[in-house]
Amino acid sequence: MNSESGSMQHNSALDMLKQRQKISAGPPTLMEQQPNILYTMPPQTVERLEDVLRKTLALQETIRADMELLATKESLKSLATSQQLTGWLSETNRLHQRFRLTLQEAFTKMKEQQKQDGNRREEFMKQLSEQAKEFRGDGAELMNTLRRWAARTILSSAAAVVVISILVCRLLT
Repeated sequence: MNSESGSMQHNSALDMLKQRQKISAGPPTLMEQQPNILYTMPPQTVERLEDVLRKTLALQETIRADMELLATKESLKSLATSQQLTGWLSETNRLHQRFRLTLQEAFTKMKEQQKQDGNRREEFMKQLSEQAKEFRGDGAELMNTLRRWAARTILSSAAAVVVISILVCRLLT
């Protein structure tokens, strides 16, 4: 994933992610998506991680270059060596702290997003449940109305038959 171009190092996966984000306004579709944790992170977090990665790689190169100097007899001065080690340790500690904070922030944002998604899902299920209850209530009300109308229709038909029967009987007699 990492490739070196001259003295500048870069991460091709992060570059590809940035390119995809420029091309498409949203996250990759299911067809485009490849299994990569970077897709789930906000672009600012990815940029911070990329910055930390580049600084870590630069520090690694500095350490490697300084190690070559330490291998010579002229550079084996105790004060210079202890100063260099102290500098490396403090730089490494600072980068570690920044990296840890960036990861914590990304994790917190992911938890918050998951919580919001859960709230939206609960709200959707609540609305769906209310609509189902309303639909069932409307169906029950419609059935009751049909039953009342059926009873009225049968009673009125029976009353009409009785009246017609009485009239026919009187006409015939």
